[in-house]
Amino acid sequence: MRLVTRFLLASVVLVVCAIAVQAQVTTADVIGRVTDPTGRIVANAKIALVNTGTNIERTEQTNQAGDYVFNLLPPGQYSIRIESAGFKAYKVANLLLAAGDRTRVDAQMQIGSASEAIQVTGEAAVLQTDSSSLGTSVTGKLVQDLPLNGRNYIALTQLVPGVSPGPANGLATGTRPDDRRLNSSFP
Repeated sequence: MRLVTRFLLASVVLVVCAIAVQAQVTTADVIGRVTDPTGRIVANAKIALVNTGTNIERTEQTNQAGDYVFNLLPPGQYSIRIESAGFKAYKVANLLLAAGDRTRVDAQMQIGSASEAIQVTGEAAVLQTDSSSLGTSVTGKLVQDLPLNGRNYIALTQLVPGVSPGPANGLATGTRPDDRRLNSSFP
């Protein structure tokens, strides 16, 4: 009986610890809603999302609420095309996705033939209302352009707004001279 109790207790502890640990996000999502010129939903519209770097295409259809979702997308440059019968095609040519992004692309379709197209060339960055997470992507260009002493990734991480370096010479900060660990944590 004690063995079973210990096993169950150990299992509960492992599950709780696994829930508390969050892995680094390496994918992005694209979500959106398709509407007509009056704001009514457009169900069963065809959406094609193409990774312009690899030329891999994924397709979806809007549901009965006019919504669509593309999950687990690798970071990169994308283009999106939305088509529905009786409407002009809606295109966004340059959609840049970074790891952890949840980008919303809402389309207001215009009445016309499918051979006509509405090309969206630029959109203002808006607040991400679909995700409460806060993050920053550190690109290779940032690593090259920022003045970092010795290209120390810890110094680069501490430049991100909201990152606290922790106490000086703390074990969790990784800033001690004798620290040879390969990773560090930041509160």
